[in-house]
Amino acid sequence: MNLTILTPEEKKIMHIAWIEINTSAGNFVIQPNHAPTIFSISPHQPITICLTNGKQETFTKPGGILEVQRDSVLLLVDQ
Repeated sequence: MNLTILTPEEKKIMHIAWIEINTSAGNFVIQPNHAPTIFSISPHQPITICLTNGKQETFTKPGGILEVQRDSVLLLVDQ
């Protein structure tokens, strides 16, 4: 599954196994073939991704929108 992180300054594309986000509705883990959904991510909360090699990375963003498709995820970050 491809993850695209889009900010006003950069565009980053990664191939991931899954992503975990925090929203006002709760915590979600998105895996391939997840139902198409749009989430508003909670500001400054951890976002964890698992790369296809098994390595996990955690980072925070100031907030934004996560659009989920069956085989891709787009993270639009507020600045």
